Amino acid sequence: MALIKKGDKVRFLNMEGGGNVSRVEGRTVYVEDEDGFEMPVGENEVVLIEAGAEQKKAAEQRKAEEKLGEVSEIVVETGDDYKFSETGASDDRKPKFFLAFLKSDKGNSGYLDLYAVNDSNSYVFFTLTEQVGETTDVRMMHYGTIEPNTKLMLDKYNPQRIDNQTWQVQLILYRKGKTFASYPPVSTAVKVKATKFFKDNSFVDNDFFREKAVMYAVIEDEMTAKIEQLAAKDLHKIVAEKERVDVKAQSKPNHKPGEIIEVDLHIEAILDSSAGLSNGEIVQLQLARFDHVMKENLGKKGQRIVFIHGVGNGRLKTEVRKALDREYRKCTYQDASFKEYGYGATMVVIG
Repeated sequence: MALIKKGDKVRFLNMEGGGNVSRVEGRTVYVEDEDGFEMPVGENEVVLIEAGAEQKKAAEQRKAEEKLGEVSEIVVETGDDYKFSETGASDDRKPKFFLAFLKSDKGNSGYLDLYAVNDSNSYVFFTLTEQVGETTDVRMMHYGTIEPNTKLMLDKYNPQRIDNQTWQVQLILYRKGKTFASYPPVSTAVKVKATKFFKDNSFVDNDFFREKAVMYAVIEDEMTAKIEQLAAKDLHKIVAEKERVDVKAQSKPNHKPGEIIEVDLHIEAILDSSAGLSNGEIVQLQLARFDHVMKENLGKKGQRIVFIHGVGNGRLKTEVRKALDREYRKCTYQDASFKEYGYGATMVVIG
């Protein structure tokens, strides 16, 4: 038999009616009906209908403690987690994970909010450590489990405090309640430089925040990861490799003599994702694409190539024409057909 306490709702066992328990004295229970009349009855003469607030609270606490004892996952203690839409979520075979820095919402404090972003359909157990001095020792900064397609705020940082630090990120991906394709554990270093946080063009539009952010790819498509690490002189190799794997190369193979080659220089046509790239790095990659196509066709005198650069702020168009004047003086160029391309393309004739 349930122990009757003050606040419980009961009904009489041997007669009609019932009410709320107003007090308990020994084995006597005082039941107050809806008219406010208090009736003393023995505790064996009532049946518990609904526990009072105190009993509910105690039961919920017991339940929470029992559940806590069953949890084997580590939970990040700092910050709040946010889920984003699974629409367009990563292919299970191509998960993505980022560290993202956003300017803190507290005015001009100069502080940065650090987020972990799990753009995958898997749970991710992660550790984030910092290197201690010049040694190989590390210090734990954050660890925990992030649900699929979720971003999690980790902490606030002063950019000067984390300048020139090497962070080690380790990830283990897994699914619950179903079989899944095994993904190898990830262990990678992220070099953090404060100078990046003081350049507005380092903060880029992205798919995870309304605000612009500095994005460090921990798991990213191979091409974008390489670009993040390479100097401008190496971008030509990236473009050539991108064309070999034929991910989004726009130029058509085996062109017929006299046929116009169209080359789309928009970053979306060159990379699957531009997250983490500054505007300057994007332009460098677009120019590398332009230069690669030009060199590939220099021996085809009279060949016409239309480079679609868009209108935008005009920077790419200007840089393309500067390169033509400087490096390809034998070639001529003009605005491409306005009817077909508007103001967003330049036609080059190989000389």
